[in-house]
Amino acid sequence: MERFDSNDTSDGYGLAISIGQGQGQGQGQGQGQGHTGGHTTDAGADRDENSPKCKWPNDKENADKQPLWSELKTKAGKERKRLPLACIACRRKKIRCSGEKPACKHCLRSRIPCVYKITTRKAAPRTDYMAMLDKRLKRMEDRVIKLIPKESQPSVPRAVVKPAFTSSPAKAVGEKRAADDAFGAEPDLQSWAKSRMNSRGDLPVPVKGQDLEERGLLTEGADSLPPMEIQQHLAEVYFDYVYGQSYPLLHKPSFMKRLAAGTAAPVLVLAVCAVSARFSNHPLVRTEPAFLRGEEWARAAREISLKRYDTPNITILIVYLILGLHEFGTCQGGRSWMLAGMAQRMAFALLLHKDLDHNGWGGRDRAAKEKSDQSHLSPTDREIRRRTMWSCFLMDRFNASGTDRPMQMTEDFVNIPLPIKEQYFLLELSAPTETLSGEVPNPARPDTGQMIDAKQNMGTSAYYIRLVSIWGNLVRYWNLGGREKEKYPMWSINSEFHSLREKIRAFHNTLPEAMRWNEENLRNHATEKTANQFVFLHLVYHQLMLFMNRFALPHSISGYGPPSKDMPQQFHTDAARIAIESANQVSLLIKAALEHNVTAPFAGYCAFYSSTVHISGVFSKSPRVEAVAKQNLAYNVKYLSKMKKYWGMFHFVAKNLKELYRQHVDASLRGPVTAQNPDQILQYGDWFDRYPHGVSKTDYEDPARMAKVEAGADAVLGQKSDLQSVEEFFATLSPPSKAAELRKQAKKAKAKKV
Repeated sequence: MERFDSNDTSDGYGLAISIGQGQGQGQGQGQGQGHTGGHTTDAGADRDENSPKCKWPNDKENADKQPLWSELKTKAGKERKRLPLACIACRRKKIRCSGEKPACKHCLRSRIPCVYKITTRKAAPRTDYMAMLDKRLKRMEDRVIKLIPKESQPSVPRAVVKPAFTSSPAKAVGEKRAADDAFGAEPDLQSWAKSRMNSRGDLPVPVKGQDLEERGLLTEGADSLPPMEIQQHLAEVYFDYVYGQSYPLLHKPSFMKRLAAGTAAPVLVLAVCAVSARFSNHPLVRTEPAFLRGEEWARAAREISLKRYDTPNITILIVYLILGLHEFGTCQGGRSWMLAGMAQRMAFALLLHKDLDHNGWGGRDRAAKEKSDQSHLSPTDREIRRRTMWSCFLMDRFNASGTDRPMQMTEDFVNIPLPIKEQYFLLELSAPTETLSGEVPNPARPDTGQMIDAKQNMGTSAYYIRLVSIWGNLVRYWNLGGREKEKYPMWSINSEFHSLREKIRAFHNTLPEAMRWNEENLRNHATEKTANQFVFLHLVYHQLMLFMNRFALPHSISGYGPPSKDMPQQFHTDAARIAIESANQVSLLIKAALEHNVTAPFAGYCAFYSSTVHISGVFSKSPRVEAVAKQNLAYNVKYLSKMKKYWGMFHFVAKNLKELYRQHVDASLRGPVTAQNPDQILQYGDWFDRYPHGVSKTDYEDPARMAKVEAGADAVLGQKSDLQSVEEFFATLSPPSKAAELRKQAKKAKAKKV
């Protein structure tokens, strides 16, 4: 601010008031122009209010006199052509000011104070004004959006066009306020706080995007579906042959209802058709080989589901599990293993291991809180989530049942209730059950009207999962280094082996009466259409007993080395007896499995594993043992001949069994084998490594039987005897094909005519 004479006065608000003599210099206009380079923005300052031409008083006297401001230069150094600053009185009257200091001619003539406004503030840039308008417009839109229902809002928000700001110097202390501040914009702190509160709605997976994704699942893949008649037929086949054995996936009443209404996700229907086509006898589906029938539908389901691997969804998760089972049957071990891993990760992402009463993925954002009643799960939906999580657990245990790959899921993080009885599930009833450890996380009060006995509420699926959990511990002990890390000998009560044996005994002793093996319980389960699950449950139990005690058999049978010299004789004898009894019991259950549609792949492995024990019994010197071994081996070979049509891997299981039989034939003719490679008896999970990328047609076709067998081939003596070749022996055990029966009937009819 300039320094004034004693004759000047100041009002204290930046105005220099001069009357008479004095000095004062204004430094800016109301629009913020500086005195060195600014100009007035008043359009009327250049003309008189009475005439377009300016006629000054005393014009004749001052015609030759130039105004004082004309001698000033502009900031650029040029001659000034316009008045840099007008006084307040001239600006108010919109007349041309002469610009003299301390008083202009108009003020002197009118005898009024001549005031020049003094300011150092510059004009705000135009972009501030545009930004202010944009902010005000956005605030108005936000207020309107809050009043509009969410269903009516467009999915694409309004585009915000911001002007390009040019760099400007920092504001001085006395600088003029910005335009939005002058118009009453919200404080920056308040805007920041509100933006933080609203940022929850901008999560990476909003509910609206999730809804769009789910709507896409209801249409994508519909063009690859078979006719509705085939869909319903294969769905029924799925629940008759697949459901409840490998995995307890899907709720039949709701799935069949959605399928009939056309609201089932096509990708899920494709997966169900793919895995169940191998069991179908429908003329439009029946092709050879049977285990490759559903590959066309599986390919379409893979393409759809793999695109959504990063968007957790329970439908996609179930598709991964079903496709993993199908890929195992087509000898695609690599695909099956990777699908299992993706399914497990997706299950944990969906928080299925926490047994929530709402959807775990995206259920905590703003929209879900506003619609909490919609995200609440029904008892049936919660049971479906539990069964899906347990299916991931089962798949992990079976896939890791080898010698190389470890298990991925730990039981500590799957602390959810076990599945309820099948009839309760079909009727959509809610009932408490136990966890793996025997706890009851959600006990029912007596006054609620629910079934309060958690143990009685559990069916075959619950006890089957408990058995598979123990199976995983046995695999970890025998195949994945647990036995080598054992600090105590096996026969010690402090050993891990003793702990595992006690777990199996406790399972058998605590089994409810309705779950024990007898003909009456089998008929009851057949009435409820769960006989295949009941047979498979006891098949797995005796497989565990055989697997745990196989070490006590001769090392040519067990695949293990000779037992320790320090092992007590009674301990060794008891283990060998249990192993042989369990192998016999497995074969008897395999006979029942032929009658009750037990088609789980692990059941076929149980038949193979017990057959390796029976083969040695065939060459026993005891006629009774030989007869029992041949009969049990016949049950197993017959079952494997059936299973290799459904699951391609069993072509090679049967081939491996023939190789073991041939080795025992050689040993019986040439003397006992001195050593046996433990790896020759393959584990269930090792078949993935044998054929990780499928097989060709020549790999699974049975070779043509030789009409003539050369002397010595297949370890048969050169002279005629009652000995049989391997193929001939297995041909007597396995049932003849339908084509062979037709050929025999045709030959008999032809012979009669002749």
